Amino acid sequence: MALVSAWELEDHRRMSQPLISVCIAAFNADKYIETTLRSLGAQTHGGWEVIVTEDGSSDRTQSFVQEFAANVPQRVIYNRNKKNQGVPATRNTGIAAASGEWVALLDADDLWKPDHLESLLSTCQIEEPDLVFAGSVLYDNATWTRLGLQAPSEADLADLPLALFTGRLSIPSSAVMIRRESLKKFGPFYKEYPNCSSNEYWLRILSMGGRLSYSGTNTCIYRQNLAPQPRKVTTVLSESARICERYAGWNAIPRSLARERPADLYRQAGRSLLDENPSAALDALFQALRLQPLSPKTLGLCAKVYLQKSTRRRRAA
Repeated sequence: MALVSAWELEDHRRMSQPLISVCIAAFNADKYIETTLRSLGAQTHGGWEVIVTEDGSSDRTQSFVQEFAANVPQRVIYNRNKKNQGVPATRNTGIAAASGEWVALLDADDLWKPDHLESLLSTCQIEEPDLVFAGSVLYDNATWTRLGLQAPSEADLADLPLALFTGRLSIPSSAVMIRRESLKKFGPFYKEYPNCSSNEYWLRILSMGGRLSYSGTNTCIYRQNLAPQPRKVTTVLSESARICERYAGWNAIPRSLARERPADLYRQAGRSLLDENPSAALDALFQALRLQPLSPKTLGLCAKVYLQKSTRRRRAA
């Protein structure tokens, strides 16, 4: 009678399951990557490989990945961009190296509950989507205080295009798994949206007839920075506005919101820049006026900027 080791049994079990390629884009990630990888290693679904792509940073990330690789039987790939290229390009690099039937995205500072991959796969076997996502439990990155839950309502699921377009629903990339064949169909993540490429991609899938499914479980642990840099907030608002303009002609978006939503985002960007950079604030507000020329809110903010600039000139004289 042949004896089979526990290791060989585990190999057989993994090979009989769909392979999931986990793609991690890392930048200055050594503070978090060890814990993130540990949550991957604890998955109840063992049929995975992981591709870690470091985006031009030089810290201890590689050594943590190498240590992880030495302690798991799954395939572990590490590669590194010589220069920083941004999240979309780095994510695309990882996806290009993937060999699994599915690609799961995981940010280097986020975590998964042990049944995350298993619950996503269970949903895929029932609904056959292009993309499946879980709900996310939000934690303060600095204090590890639980902030709440980010999961779709029944209304969101009934009208995903509108929920995503209006920002009523946000799906973190770490909560998502995408069929690899679907990634080929829908194309790469766009570099022109370095901060919001994920949101654009979810809208792109839907606009091209793809299908998104919710697992009904909240298995993603999302670390949130409660004190983001003001400049990044402004950039995110402007990028979000440009994404909304990109999909404003989609018939799933009501005409009343096609201009209103991006105009409001440009207006928020302008408001956030009022004190720091009045000229940049005006640029953003002019974008809002292009979409809604007679908006009292935007015109009022423009007047406030001109008043500020006039006051500063008088003081400088």
